Amino acid sequence: MWGCASAPKNFSYHYLNQNTGLDKLIDINGCYVSQHGCDSAFYSVYMFYANGLFTIATTGNLTPELILCFEQGGKSNICMYPLWGTYRVEGEYIKTQTIRPEGNGCVIFRDYKILPDKKIVNISDYVEPQYTNLGYMGNYPSFTTSACEKAAGFYSLKSKRDSTDCYLLKKKWFIGK
Repeated sequence: MWGCASAPKNFSYHYLNQNTGLDKLIDINGCYVSQHGCDSAFYSVYMFYANGLFTIATTGNLTPELILCFEQGGKSNICMYPLWGTYRVEGEYIKTQTIRPEGNGCVIFRDYKILPDKKIVNISDYVEPQYTNLGYMGNYPSFTTSACEKAAGFYSLKSKRDSTDCYLLKKKWFIGK
């Protein structure tokens, strides 16, 4: 299962371990929760780190245990589920790339717009199926433009899961030069 020995072909936001300045634009001392799509029952729980790392989990049930995973980490199955990746700030947008590690890996792109009140909204969530060998990802519920933008909720956390929990930090192809 945990392949991804080399970079997925369409992965381009390498980890630079630099302060991105995102903490000046939005609150990153916690996690965000947004609905996956317009009429979806799924939630996305995600968190940004000042150093350019990003982690996200999508779930049908928003449980306190999942929120605790973003605060403390842990070894439970639910804490192993979040995906990891990187982000870039481009003007009023946060552009993310996360990796599904199965097979040769699969990049999931999500873009967020920073609103004037420092809230954020998910404006796109998609894969490029031509770059994955994961057949089930061909049915990923992609959207490149959100038809019903709704600001994400923010949960302030006492602490944040240690960013060194990101298994991708052990992959040479993940680290930028």
